[in-house]
Amino acid sequence: ICASHPDVHGAGELSKLRRMANGLGLKYSSDTDVGKSVAAITPELTKTLASEHLAYLRERAPDALRIVDKMPHNFELIGLIGILFSNARIIHCRRDAIDNCISCFVLQFNETHNYSADLETLGLYYREYDRLMRHWNKVLPGRIFENRYETLIEDQEEHSHRLIDYLGLPWDDACLRFFDRDGSVNTYSNWQVRQPIYKSSVKRWRNYEGEIQPLIEALGNLAEVDL
Repeated sequence: ICASHPDVHGAGELSKLRRMANGLGLKYSSDTDVGKSVAAITPELTKTLASEHLAYLRERAPDALRIVDKMPHNFELIGLIGILFSNARIIHCRRDAIDNCISCFVLQFNETHNYSADLETLGLYYREYDRLMRHWNKVLPGRIFENRYETLIEDQEEHSHRLIDYLGLPWDDACLRFFDRDGSVNTYSNWQVRQPIYKSSVKRWRNYEGEIQPLIEALGNLAEVDL
């Protein structure tokens, strides 16, 4: 939807931020080590890193007013994003927790995402993701736009207007016809983004309810089983 706007460039899933975080010592560290690494990010270093990253993005789309990096695991880096880019628009895409996990489970990601290969582990991982997102919303109030999948498909036009408004851009009807957009898509969503919005994936997990109890139990109160 965003990338269909004429002033927006969809850059796909970029690994640049993750490499930057790793270089700062924010990978697989203890709480103490992470605290030291964050404390070492001086105003001068912040300016340098931000300038380098913006230049990297600008090379991809010199004329775009907004550039979208849709790497899913950017949710782990929102703190770093908040430090480096005070004007960044952060869009949090949410979905029914069980549906979301089932989608990850059946896609059979590579070993980097081995948490998704076991239903119980996947449910526990999702709980940690949810906990982290609640933390980011507390420390960065008002900075994160929540884009709920089920809300979007109920009223695509209204929600799309809100999304584009959050980006600070004028409305363009092309955003409603994202499936007509030219260009390659090299992620697992390559089929979905070529289709109009559909509702058949909502509560799809009920088709497998008898086989996914370990996931539902691991999700606990995040599993919306009664809705």
